[in-house]
Amino acid sequence: MLCIKWGGKYGPEYVNRLRLMVTRHLTIPHHFVCLTDDPSGLDPGIHIVPLPASTLEFCWAKLWLFSPELAPPGSTLLYLDLDVVITGGLDELLQYRSDLDFVSVLDWNRWWNPQFNSSVMRFIAGAHTDLSTHFGEAVTAGKLVKRREWDAYLKSQDKVVYRCGLRRYGSDQEWISMKLRELGKLGERSYPRPWILSYKRHCRKRVPSGCKVIVFHGEPKPHEVRDNHIVEHWQ
Repeated sequence: MLCIKWGGKYGPEYVNRLRLMVTRHLTIPHHFVCLTDDPSGLDPGIHIVPLPASTLEFCWAKLWLFSPELAPPGSTLLYLDLDVVITGGLDELLQYRSDLDFVSVLDWNRWWNPQFNSSVMRFIAGAHTDLSTHFGEAVTAGKLVKRREWDAYLKSQDKVVYRCGLRRYGSDQEWISMKLRELGKLGERSYPRPWILSYKRHCRKRVPSGCKVIVFHGEPKPHEVRDNHIVEHWQ
């Protein structure tokens, strides 16, 4: 079980609460691992892996998940963003379609051009190291160029995007989706729709039946929501 805390966008309480939610909802023996540049405030029992010093910022630090040095090849890894709320059993996320070496969820905002929402990913260590290595090679060669844009949540010019000519990669999930699309339809590597839902689109009034994880993309974030059905789970 993996998460990443980079920079100051999320405090240690997000990691600690995520671990508590995972503990309640995952019965399969596991290690809770946090890749971070600052372990201060994290609860005992969280296995800390220092993030390598690099230019990967914010969501782009997720590309370290696919580094060949992260875990023994063949290990099954489940990644969750810090700003998700877990509402149901996670065992099925690990057990679903065990023949697939990568599973995620299709983003709800890109129906015309499907891509993954990388808030939830299950993958086999060593199966997709190219997601990390090819990115680094493209940056080094000058094919991918870093740019900064306005970040609506941080209210600052801190959003990091990469450009390859006229093509803009606004987040890690666009890069991941582009590379996985080369292997076939993304929908064939997606969890069943009811399992992972958007707070803004599906869960403002209640937790729909069958929902296991609520994703808080954009705004608001879980600490800003006072809905009883969110508060009871985000703890």
